[in-house]
Formats: sequence, structure tokens, C-alpha cells
Amino acid sequence: MSVAFGAVYTRPWTANLILDLAGYRAEENLVDMMAVEPAAGDGAFLIPMIERLVSSCRRQARLLKECARSLTAYELEEAAADQLRKATGDKLTDLGISKVEAQKLTSSWIKNGDFLLDAGRHNGTSLPFKDDAAQEKNSGVDFVIGNPPYIRLEEIPQNRNTLYRSMFSTMRGRADIYVAFYEAALRLLKPGGVCAFICADRWMVNHYGIELRRLITSEYSVEAVIEMHNAEAFETEVDAYPAITVIRRAEQGQVLVARAGSTARERDASASAFLLRNFTKGSNGAPLPEGFEGCRADGWFKGGDPWPCTSPKRLALLKHLEERFPPLESPVSETKVGIGVATGLDEVFITKDSGLVERDRLLSIAVTSDIATGTFKWSGSYLINPWTEEGLVDLKDFPGLRKYFEEHRDKLEKRHVARVHKRNWYRTIDRVNLELLKKSKLYVPDIKNTIHPVLDEGTSYPHHNLYFIISNRWDLRVLGALLMSDVGKFFVESYGVRMRGGYLRMQAQYLRRIRLPLPEQIPPAQSQALVDAFDERDAAEATRMALKVYGIDGIPPEE
Repeated sequence: MSVAFGAVYTRPWTANLILDLAGYRAEENLVDMMAVEPAAGDGAFLIPMIERLVSSCRRQARLLKECARSLTAYELEEAAADQLRKATGDKLTDLGISKVEAQKLTSSWIKNGDFLLDAGRHNGTSLPFKDDAAQEKNSGVDFVIGNPPYIRLEEIPQNRNTLYRSMFSTMRGRADIYVAFYEAALRLLKPGGVCAFICADRWMVNHYGIELRRLITSEYSVEAVIEMHNAEAFETEVDAYPAITVIRRAEQGQVLVARAGSTARERDASASAFLLRNFTKGSNGAPLPEGFEGCRADGWFKGGDPWPCTSPKRLALLKHLEERFPPLESPVSETKVGIGVATGLDEVFITKDSGLVERDRLLSIAVTSDIATGTFKWSGSYLINPWTEEGLVDLKDFPGLRKYFEEHRDKLEKRHVARVHKRNWYRTIDRVNLELLKKSKLYVPDIKNTIHPVLDEGTSYPHHNLYFIISNRWDLRVLGALLMSDVGKFFVESYGVRMRGGYLRMQAQYLRRIRLPLPEQIPPAQSQALVDAFDERDAAEATRMALKVYGIDGIPPEE
């Protein structure tokens, strides 16, 4: 698969590590098993799979033709499939197999087609084999192994996009196509079968991965999650956060949670896999390979909950706090997290000219720079607001607003929201909720190296780069101090992933999951100390008091 089709080619050491972790080893009887490579690309997985399959066959003194049904590799592009057949044919002849037999095997193994369509049409029960006997024998597969393509759904033709969504129920929101690859692979597995992928790990924590996480935790066992952010896993540098996942159709047991460092590739992949498989807890247990750190978790997360990938001590603390305290946004806390207004064209909708349109069409808007110091200082920016409590205004009633929007109509109509709502071409993407303007709220910037809550006492409306927190129950200064503490930061670090440069994304889905005691559970003296820490922007004091509130000694460092 070419780069245009979302291919990111895997380094040989990474592919061999994954094959070993999945159990696709020459020592096993691979001939009588069925393995699928769903996006074969340049053969990074397929060629070592063939080497292992041939070796397994010879160990058993069996005929190579018996391997014809043992492996299926998909490649979407016809030219790439032809190149792959040649490469695998050359590998087979290098292994001492005649050209005639090599051609038969590669023709049987390599399929020019769409893995998702084949898997989806068969409802996850089997791949399309050539005869009924083979299909009955192979009603499920033993292995699905590979590196799914990286393509956002909006980059796929609409008709194909719609078809994939109809076939795979885990596809939701702005999910990447690899979510469909996971679902298709998992549904193909027979009992005991395993799916082992290296893939971007955002689905483990982001909202669009909820249904996939729910599917896995309800019907499968997570065996290993190995973060590969700092390891040289691919042939080219990619703007992704990869992880290896090993998921089996079985009851949930212990989970290997590990992290590969930049030196991990220097060790033999098979030796690393052996140590990872046999790693046990305790000082007398088997060690981790060089370049890796990790732990064995006794269970896994439930339902659609995010899957934090963190150090052993931090993971234990996270689970402890989750069991003791409710999330920030819940009915019991009467607290809500939201995000500010998205306009689709800030250069038109945001202004500092107070005379540009009718005064009552200008709404004081808070932007990121307004909260940089820790105290809200409005910079004079306005949202040119086309909304009232009843809905979108009629431009006939506002000559100045109408004239201004007409001057920028060409730009406004090019936005997606305007193409969808043609009569309402001057609307912002989000509707403005005027009640929010009057409420006291905490603003939290989208990107920061720590949570940076700032109080606005009902004087402004948030821009899309700001999250807001409102509550009927909390003193927002007490809440703000807990969020700005190291404990608050710990939750976001656990649920999210750092961007390049070390910055955290303060997405609403992470903020909502922060665990907190209820306000009345905090003694008055501690509440006042937290208020003082918030007012003085004293993160160290906020952390000291937060540790007392949570009843913990400290936050383990990231290892």
C-alpha cells in the first residue's frame, strides 16, 4: 500500500517482535492455523510470516502445498500486490523452493482486495475461501497481525466511508479507518485467536474509540499494550503515537503494560519478546528486556473507559483514586465541562472594533491570551454574534450586521457549516448559549504543560480554544486549586497523551474524568487553604493541600 493509501511501513525488528508476542512462531504448528495480514504493504509482516510458516512446515516434515490455506495477505493496490508477489516469490526461492511452487503459494496467499469489505460482508465469521470444506474448517482465524493504514475517514470517498460505517459499528465520530480494521480483525478470530497490531494509540483514550474499547472489554482479553512513542518502530518518522496491542478472544487475565524507549530496537526482537511474555511482578520475577519498562496489571478497564498507558505505580494510584472518588462531571457533582464557540472563520467573527456592527450584536469573548497570567484580563475581543435566546437573528432586523456579513459572504459560504445550512450561511458552527455568559466559570486552555484554570465571574463567553467548567455545587476557586495541583495534572497525564514538545491536550473528555471528592467532604480549613492557593496561583501549596484532601502521600514520577 502506498503512502497515498495511508501506509506507514514497519521496521523488521518491530514486526518480528509483534509476531513473537502474538505467538506466530516457527516452533508452533502454523500449517494447521490460519493467519491474516490485512494491509500487507511492502511485506514487513508478510515476509517474516512466510519464513516462519515454511520453517514450521519443514519442522513437521510436511508438504509445502499444505501451507496454501495457512495464510492470507490483503493488498488494496493492484500494482503493490504484484510487487508483493514478486518479493515473496523471491523470498521463497531463497528458501530453496522451486519457482513453480513459489508462484502457486504466492498466488494463494496474496489477495488484491479490500480486507474491510471482505470481512464486513462475511459478518466477521470467516474470510471468503475457495471451497465450502475449507470455509467450514476455517470458520475463524487464529491470527490477524499487521499495521493498519492511517487514513482519516474524511479522506475516504463518501460512498466508501458510508459503507465502512454501515459494516462496523465501532466507527463513530472522527475515527480513523484503523478502528474498522480492529473491529474486522477481532470479529474474525476463533476462540483463542489473537489480533496483534501496531497502530496509533489515540483510540485508547479519545472519544471516538469508546465503542471499540467497549467491544474489546466485553468479548476479548487484552494481553499486552506496549507504548512505542519513543522507539524507532517505522521506516520513516510519522506524526503518530504508536502502540503495540495484543488482544485475544478469551477471558480477561493479566495485562502486560509496557513502554519501549529509544534503545529498545538495539536488542534482538525474539529475545525481547521472550522476556516481555515471561515478565512477572516482584523483585524475584523475570526481568524486562533492555529499553523497556512496564508492569503486569491484574485486570483491565471496563466498558468504554479510556486505557491509560503509564508506569506501574501511577497505574495503581489511578485505579485507587477512580475507585474512591466520582468524576468531575457527574450528576452527583452538578458540574459540567464544555468548550467555547467555534466560528469556522475567526477572522470575520472575532473583532476588537466596538463600532463595527450593532452594539447588541457584540459579545465579549475570552481568548487564550486573556488568561495567560492566571487572572482573567479581557483583551477587548468581541464575538460578532448572530444568535439570540430564540435562535439565529433575522439580518433584516440588523442593518449593520447584515452589511458586514454580506461584505464577507463569499468566505462565509465556503465553510462546511454554511454548505450544510445554506439559508443560515452567516451562522457560527456552534450556537451561542447566552446563559453561559452570565455564569461564573473556570477557563482551561486547550494546550498547556499543566492544567491552568482561571476564574471568570460571568463577564465573557469562551472561544473554541478554551474549555469551561461550571458548577452548582463547587466553590470554583477550591475546584480550580485542585485542578492546578499535581493531582489534577496526574489525571490528565494518565488519560491523555502528550503532544510533541511535551504539551498536554486538556480535552473535555479528560477533564470530565478527573476524580474529585465532593465539596462537603473537604474540611473548611482545607477549603480555605485551597482558595488562598488558587488566588495566589501557588501550585505547590495547591498540591500540598490536594494530597491531604485525597489522602495520598504523593504522585509517583513518570518512569
